[in-house]
Amino acid sequence: MLLPKKDLLKKTGEVDYFNWNYTFPINLIQIYRFKKIIHLLGDRKYKNLLEIGTGSGIFLPELAKHTENLFACDIHDNYEHIEKLMSNYKVTNYWVGKQNIEETNYPDNYFDAIVAVSVLEFVSDLHKAIKEIKRILSPDGVFITICPGTNKFMDAILSLYTHKKPSKEFGNARLYVAKTLEENLAVLEKGTLLPFEKSFPVYTHLKLGKSSPN
Repeated sequence: MLLPKKDLLKKTGEVDYFNWNYTFPINLIQIYRFKKIIHLLGDRKYKNLLEIGTGSGIFLPELAKHTENLFACDIHDNYEHIEKLMSNYKVTNYWVGKQNIEETNYPDNYFDAIVAVSVLEFVSDLHKAIKEIKRILSPDGVFITICPGTNKFMDAILSLYTHKKPSKEFGNARLYVAKTLEENLAVLEKGTLLPFEKSFPVYTHLKLGKSSPN
């Protein structure tokens, strides 16, 4: 996986913890998330790929290797460093800007792949976000995401690094995000960080299709 040079990145908001990717031992979990997304993307090169909640843009140089046209959005206004970041890795076919995944101006059925790394637990209206993802995803497209779970051990680690309770960060979203996605999209692949995660949930990864199972 291509991890950008740290000095090319910039903190873009309160929950943008890009520096964790360079800090042992929490970087082991951070990098795991990205590698799992790459695995789920597979060997295919997508025509149009969107990353939602791009934050500092740390994942963009890697995602550019998997698509002809790379798009990314977030709700912040701090994109000035992205040009230097992408230029450093010789990426030209990209479009990054401020958009809220609950309502975007992207065309219907446009993206062959949409990626979200620990994003949907922060949206205000999850059902609205899912509806928008389905609108802009092509009929045969895939939505690939990884969502955090909740347990006392992980909560203790998060509290150590964020200096606040996870309930302040996520509310109760970690309890229902993955389940809601499964109820509204077709599950193509599902897995967890650890084999015994039913009793010790850390992360759930999902590869989803546009068609609802209902």
